[in-house]
Amino acid sequence: MKLHQAEVVARELLGDSVLLSYRWAGKSAAPGQFVVVRVAEPLTSLDPFLNRPFFVHDLQDSIVTLFFEVRGRGTKLLAQVEDEIFVSAPLGQGFRLDEEGPVALVGSGAGASPLGLVSKQLAWRDVAHDVYLTMTKHQSEGRDRLLALFPQARLVRTEEEAPDNRQPPIFLGELDRYAAIYASGPGPLLGAVRNAADSVSCQLAVQERMACANGSCYGCAVPVWKSGARTYLRACIEGPVFPAEVLAW
Repeated sequence: MKLHQAEVVARELLGDSVLLSYRWAGKSAAPGQFVVVRVAEPLTSLDPFLNRPFFVHDLQDSIVTLFFEVRGRGTKLLAQVEDEIFVSAPLGQGFRLDEEGPVALVGSGAGASPLGLVSKQLAWRDVAHDVYLTMTKHQSEGRDRLLALFPQARLVRTEEEAPDNRQPPIFLGELDRYAAIYASGPGPLLGAVRNAADSVSCQLAVQERMACANGSCYGCAVPVWKSGARTYLRACIEGPVFPAEVLAW
């Protein structure tokens, strides 16, 4: 995996999440693609050992913005970096934005990251879309800023309303008014959206651990249906965006 040195141009904390922007002159990311990032060049430092994969949240001219949650040492270091990072070119298979609308975007906290670029592309194409965001209690500090990242977004659930955070309620109403649904977030949310979508075209951006991000390790394998049999595809190569109906959850 080739990494490129990139200049950090902005960093903003949103509660336990971070907006990190860097300058990029390479190939542009498509909505739903991801990059892998580290704070030090791997030939000079193996701390942390693995790169961290993040969806591309926004792309404006030559500035790429990532939106991620601080969960451990690697993400904590990235949340503190001020000068430069090492980053890959865009990777994976993104959303197919081929519906004329209206469409629904559904996400949760920093897990909604790729929907930022999706929303921008839809707006550019003048495709009508609604944005639904869920938020957990520990993300409440950055609530207003999160909503500002997604114009006209509707906050539909907080952890206070669903303390177990295992079965998010479906809040989309009659889904047949949408031509498609694009969702990104934790497994329970994606599962709930898939179950509710039924006859509506639905694409889900899964969040899996990616150790190599080049398909070698199979650490990000996702169960899918293929020719009536249950098998696996790699989120980093065949995903991370999948049609909802192929996922064998």
